[in-house]
Amino acid sequence: MEISKRVEPLVRSALDAAVKRDFNRLDAALKVFPDDQAVKDAVALALSVTLYVLRDTHNGKPSEQETEAVAVEIARAEPWAQATQAEVSTFLRKLVNGEPFADELPSESVIILAFVSAANLLASCHRQDEEWWDYLDRAEAAIESA
Repeated sequence: MEISKRVEPLVRSALDAAVKRDFNRLDAALKVFPDDQAVKDAVALALSVTLYVLRDTHNGKPSEQETEAVAVEIARAEPWAQATQAEVSTFLRKLVNGEPFADELPSESVIILAFVSAANLLASCHRQDEEWWDYLDRAEAAIESA
């Protein structure tokens, strides 16, 4: 996947807001995407980062139990995002299995969950010798080379 140079800095800004658990800042960051294509590209990147970290931390595709455990932790850790555990579980299950979201989650929820999940995983799973944005750099490099 080629990462858009136009969108990548905006994605970082949205992820930073989500890492800091600042809903107003995340909302503002999401509103600066210049057009629908930029939003699609940004969400695709956030989804790819989330999936990368899930696979990286589970040495491949996480099991249903592992995916559910991550969903429970994200819902518990990110109440500010106002996503239920059921929504996070559905989101992660569909992402991990490559299934469409539309039949169970509204697009607005997918957008928020993409950034909140990516931010949570980047912030909680990075190595001790790096910051979350360093892990994002590694994830992006792997995504672009795939």
